[in-house]
Amino acid sequence: MREPDPSENIEQYIGNVVQEARLAKARAKVPGEDWSQTFLARRVFTSQSRISEVETGDAPPDTSLARKLESVLGLRPLELVNLVKILDQATYVGYAKPFLRRQQEAAMIHACGHIVPGLLQTADYTRELILTANAGTPEQVDRTIEQRRARQAVWERQDPPWMSVVLAESALYGATEPQLARLMETYGSPNITLRILPSRAGHIVGTMSILTLPNGTRGAYTEGFNTGSYSEEVSQVLWYQKVYDRLAARALAVEESATATQKALKRFHE
Repeated sequence: MREPDPSENIEQYIGNVVQEARLAKARAKVPGEDWSQTFLARRVFTSQSRISEVETGDAPPDTSLARKLESVLGLRPLELVNLVKILDQATYVGYAKPFLRRQQEAAMIHACGHIVPGLLQTADYTRELILTANAGTPEQVDRTIEQRRARQAVWERQDPPWMSVVLAESALYGATEPQLARLMETYGSPNITLRILPSRAGHIVGTMSILTLPNGTRGAYTEGFNTGSYSEEVSQVLWYQKVYDRLAARALAVEESATATQKALKRFHE
């Protein structure tokens, strides 16, 4: 790996690693391989503009693209992936970092909230959430979407987590059509239970997740506007579990929840 330049930020550093590896391939002058950005883009199944964004540091790769670039450019395994993970951690405020790390390990997740949990979000829905708060530049918005998509790789694990969600009914009517279609898919998933909390049954303020790790460790995370907290204190976790259980007791059954979700989806076709 090239030595870091103190004048670079991590996005620039990743971009320079990729560009230097690509140009080194070009200097080898292998027949049929020009190693332009377009040539590299075809090899990793993306666009020339995406490679340009990576090399300039405007929009670093997610972990999936980083792995492809490592393989195609002959970089050491995890050379880029680990840098991307460091960048991901740096993007989030301190209170969210331990939760996001634990979430990737979790064997069981109980979640409730007035917005769709990140692990179930579609890109268009995430974009709308971020833009509603006018948060960040277009590049930062795209970066957040990529990060959230990368975390959804937990569903591709050999042992994906069990997830039980209680979602406020109001979230259905603030969701995009692709997002509602994604929620409909969850009703057929063996690992996800989604139940809707009718507006008449109560309201969920903020979002909450309770994680159970494979070793039995449990943690609770809550988040509101620009604030959040993660704790593994037993008393805190039990308190939030009680909150979740009460909301779940008031929620619709799974079949009724599917009907409510389908009804919200139909409005896009009326």
